Amino acid sequence: MTAAGYRSGLGYPRRMPEVRIVEREDLSHAELRDLLAWLEVAFDDGPWRPEHWDEVGPGPHLFVDDDRGIAAHACIDWIPVRAGEHEVRVGYLEDVATREDRRGQGLGIALLRAARPLLEGGSGLGLLATGSFGFYEREGWVRWQGPLSVVEADGSITRTTEEDGFVMALVFPHTPAGITVDLPLVRPRRDPEEAW
Repeated sequence: MTAAGYRSGLGYPRRMPEVRIVEREDLSHAELRDLLAWLEVAFDDGPWRPEHWDEVGPGPHLFVDDDRGIAAHACIDWIPVRAGEHEVRVGYLEDVATREDRRGQGLGIALLRAARPLLEGGSGLGLLATGSFGFYEREGWVRWQGPLSVVEADGSITRTTEEDGFVMALVFPHTPAGITVDLPLVRPRRDPEEAW
């Protein structure tokens, strides 16, 4: 085992944190309300829209817990996307966050690794929006190079130039042939405030 597999100065292998996976339907209204408050603190950009869970859809949640409760979280939204002329079901990774006192301890990587088989098993492509490119690139995510747009509630399409370059993709062996990261990408609008 390389030195990267040891905790600094302790000389024993680092164990990946355990990830708990819960379907949205199995979380109570109170748990979802508390999770929204947790995310507001973790992202330090609240308040979030109370409709958030309806808007991101009914996919699974991934948690790393500790004796203080939730230490890290991510969830998956299943959405239809058009990449060029290809229609594909996408697993969209949302709300990836780690509590401030647990950052830098591998919890986020544990979430990504636990999410990958869910994404791969349930969709033809993984997507997410971020500004933390290096974090995701370590786990095989690549930046989408093509132009981004969203479908509005009335069916019209809005070009979202402000999002260009901030979406990343996880390509699978079964991703439809012909889908490349330079194609135009169109998804349903995420919510009234955030396109992607």
